[in-house]
Amino acid sequence: MIDKIVAMQNKDDNKGRDRPAFTVSLTTREPTITGKVPIKFNNVILYRRGGYDPSTGYFTVPQTGLYHISATIMSRKGATFHASLDKNGQDIVLMYATKINGGNESTNIILELTKGNKVCVKHYGSGSEVIHGYGFCYFSGYYISK
Repeated sequence: MIDKIVAMQNKDDNKGRDRPAFTVSLTTREPTITGKVPIKFNNVILYRRGGYDPSTGYFTVPQTGLYHISATIMSRKGATFHASLDKNGQDIVLMYATKINGGNESTNIILELTKGNKVCVKHYGSGSEVIHGYGFCYFSGYYISK
């Protein structure tokens, strides 16, 4: 439905096939992350028109416009995990997964992004924390319109 609305607004009939989009997950076991560094989501589920680099954890915006960005993190049982959604080195949204039975936190946001901007989910804690992998943590984004 969103594809049809966007196509009508843009007078475009490609039904979203050419829009940048990605979905990645973290499947490594329970990595310890130290410092304010990007989380490297290693499992690429969807990769359309480029942008996400699993070796760095960054989504580099391939086309200027509005984007829907979402992320879900999960802490290891008995621990907490702090993260942020970061755009060009600035924290946009803070996330906190509690230690209650592997707490999780999700965020969804619409951002105006310019080609070349860098977006990531990064660790926000002051020390080292363990994030729950096994496919429970996700990062995704897709182009909405100009």
